[in-house]
Amino acid sequence: MTKELCPCGSGKPLQQCCQLYLSGQTYPNSAETLMRSRYSAYVTGNLSYLRKSWHPDTCPELDVDDLKTEWSRLEVIRSKRGLKKSVVEFKAWYLEDGAERALHEISLFKLHKKHWVYVEPLADWP
Repeated sequence: MTKELCPCGSGKPLQQCCQLYLSGQTYPNSAETLMRSRYSAYVTGNLSYLRKSWHPDTCPELDVDDLKTEWSRLEVIRSKRGLKKSVVEFKAWYLEDGAERALHEISLFKLHKKHWVYVEPLADWP
């Protein structure tokens, strides 16, 4: 029996990687790890984790329709870690009409109640 690899691209089995965060066993200790776990949440349909890991001031109303995209892979381009805010640039690849396309985003993350949370996309690298 082969173990399902984590969608985040770590090369580790899902159960030993992002599932630890998605299940609430532990919480990511960096913005990049949080971003990877959020990608895994989109892939696995974990709506509650997406809500929990989004800053309350910017979190939209999310429902299951937001999870219908067929994600194919994640590419982390770069990340900049700060004490209270961090930035991660990534491409999240998905399938649309038989072609692979990419969502390219520079994301802002902040510490909120001692946990990293996703805030919003940025226009440019800071």
